Amino acid sequence: MEREDRLKQLTDQLTDGVKAVRDSGEYKKLLAVMAKFPHYSMNNCMLIAMQRPDATLCQGFDGWKKMGRYVKKGEKGIKIIAPAPYTVQKEVDKLDSNGKPVIDSDGEHVKETKEYQVMGFKAETTFDVSQTDGKELPKIGVDELKGEVDKFELMMGVLKELSPVPIGFEDIQSGAKGYYHTTDKRIAIQKDMSELQTVKTCLHEITHAMLHADAPKEISKNRKELEAEGTACIVLKYMGYDTDAYSFPYLTGYTTDADMKELKDSLNTIRRTSSKIITKIENELSNIYMERHPEIVPDNEPVKTKKSVESDTRSEKETETVADKTSDKNRPDDNWPLVDEPKEKVIAERRILGTVRILPDGAGGKKPSLLDSLKVEKEKIKNKFAGNGGKDEKGVAI
Repeated sequence: MEREDRLKQLTDQLTDGVKAVRDSGEYKKLLAVMAKFPHYSMNNCMLIAMQRPDATLCQGFDGWKKMGRYVKKGEKGIKIIAPAPYTVQKEVDKLDSNGKPVIDSDGEHVKETKEYQVMGFKAETTFDVSQTDGKELPKIGVDELKGEVDKFELMMGVLKELSPVPIGFEDIQSGAKGYYHTTDKRIAIQKDMSELQTVKTCLHEITHAMLHADAPKEISKNRKELEAEGTACIVLKYMGYDTDAYSFPYLTGYTTDADMKELKDSLNTIRRTSSKIITKIENELSNIYMERHPEIVPDNEPVKTKKSVESDTRSEKETETVADKTSDKNRPDDNWPLVDEPKEKVIAERRILGTVRILPDGAGGKKPSLLDSLKVEKEKIKNKFAGNGGKDEKGVAI
């Protein structure tokens, strides 16, 4: 199956998985609780992110108290801007039913006092859920993915290479798995997580760095999270790792509309970004593997099979017979072929690894290659014709 077809299939599964979570009873319980949380404006979301990049769920002190949770002692609040309307009194002209000023007997405008509401703003303090203790909030999904990743250290090196910003590990106090710091232009990953969770989180934050570093303000936080988690899920699924138990509930939390329009609108970006990252990972892994295994040759270079080697390579006895029958006059030079070239190029059986192939034993491994064998045989014949008596330059019999 072509890559694009496979990615289309995986993103369709992504949509189906999110829909299944949305229809579950656990998710409906979660929605009932989440409805009690304030909905912050875009500006306040930016303020929260600047002060605490790893914040996930914010609420005021009294709001947390009503929900059975209490702010931990010594926690520093997150400052946001809250609306603070107030009223003022102003004397204005009195108007009649037709909207015209009322005139008194002296021809003067009749005045009256009216109250007007003026919108003001004030600083307010909010706290992230990680800064509180108390009654557990309902949740869906798993806290952390479990599992190992094949050649984990190598994979992490590749991810660090393709990331547009530095990746570091730290103890994130908020409980978040990782975050992309928009101001410092860096990625932080929670240390000591499982290999699968670590790679998944790296891919999530790398997607943020690739797509959202300079994203227009009109792109919502929901859209950004859908694109980041969707891409991480697809890339890993393409590579054979299942993160559905974590990714589907996560995506559901940012799919607020009943028709999942925002998620569907994100699918093209998710597919395009996944394809780009997969290509980079495959290319980087191939390059690293070729550097570590010089016996690997490009896939378009013809390699002779064991069968062709046996038919083309003559034994030492046969070679000597050919040499004995050759006169000095017709003595071969360096370009004279020892054996007939095969009429057809035969490709060795191989295992595909990206854009390279691993050769079978004896054709690029520890055993001498065909070209090396031919070179040795040719040197033997040259020495015989040169009058060396069948000895090498050190006088050792060949």
